[in-house]
Amino acid sequence: MKKESKQELNWLSKHPNEIAKYSGKWIAVLNEQILAKGDSVREIMKVVKKHIKDLPLITKVPRKDESMYIL
Repeated sequence: MKKESKQELNWLSKHPNEIAKYSGKWIAVLNEQILAKGDSVREIMKVVKKHIKDLPLITKVPRKDESMYIL
């Protein structure tokens, strides 16, 4: 795992209230901030490819009945 990915995972674990509003959505996180949100990874990657040079951590914010997904 990249050092940067660990930073993003730590940020996610410390900000559950902030990410909870994206329940059921995919988000891209880089440098401790949410860069993009959407209904699919494809939607997020369109934004990421246009505006960001570094690869962010991409995850789906789970609903209460789901598990966490990290790409």
